Amino acid sequence: MIKTTYLFFCKRVKRLLREDLQLHFLWSYFLTMLAVFWPIMIVSGVVATILKELSDKWIKGHWSWDDVIFGVAGAFAAWYTIYGGVFGVLI
Repeated sequence: MIKTTYLFFCKRVKRLLREDLQLHFLWSYFLTMLAVFWPIMIVSGVVATILKELSDKWIKGHWSWDDVIFGVAGAFAAWYTIYGGVFGVLI
């Protein structure tokens, strides 16, 4: 019973949170986190996400809103980490 429920849950999460979406989130997060050292990089995660999707639209002919949503979410998570959450408490 527990094993079948666990497998069902894992398959559902894997289908919704695919590896490519996780990559968009992490790429945007880590690019934006560079703002800790270079403040100008605060917008780099969103800019990289938009540029990547524009290149996909030009090359592949389609725009993926899932990629954009996860990329922007990664940038917002980094902004919160830098300015509101973790570093705000440590400083």
